[in-house]
Amino acid sequence: MKLLRTLSVLCLAFLVSACDEDNAISVRLRLQENLSGTVITSALAQPVGPGAVENAAQGATFDRQVEMRGAKGRFAALDGLKIGDVRFSGGASESGLRWVRVDVPTGADAAWPALFVPLDEAARRSAAEAFEVTGQARDVGKTFKIEIELPASVVSLGATGKVRGMKSTSDGRVATLIVPIEAARAGKEPLVWQLTW
Repeated sequence: MKLLRTLSVLCLAFLVSACDEDNAISVRLRLQENLSGTVITSALAQPVGPGAVENAAQGATFDRQVEMRGAKGRFAALDGLKIGDVRFSGGASESGLRWVRVDVPTGADAAWPALFVPLDEAARRSAAEAFEVTGQARDVGKTFKIEIELPASVVSLGATGKVRGMKSTSDGRVATLIVPIEAARAGKEPLVWQLTW
């Protein structure tokens, strides 16, 4: 039983360390030239009861639980892809410049924050303790990451709308947007992220 607990803690620590806090809550797209592609999502989830490890453990009482959910799928066209109320679109200009647009609602009416982190900030901080004993993972679920891998190198990217602490970066063919979830919940205007290749 002690071995089972040790292995469970090591596996969970590996899972969280393999993807830093900015990677834990995310949407990742890999686009093909025709704007079809794959989508991978990861989110926190409220546990509905004790998990298999907790049920198998003896001599311990668990007071912090949170689940991570991951899913992978395909989409035939970027236009029309929605995850919650986050909308994706794309196309090409007459000169052949390709573009992607991501609309991220903010404010109290935005649905995506509750889909990806169904906890208020105090509950999220408490639940994050379930991932790690030294407090290094306390920011799990604090940010939402959108990562888009394009068929070619990013030419330009930018965002309109203000969300405190938002970051937009690119490296080669990969563009990344990181949005602090609490700042998005308090936002006053929609965030529109655009990139070209």
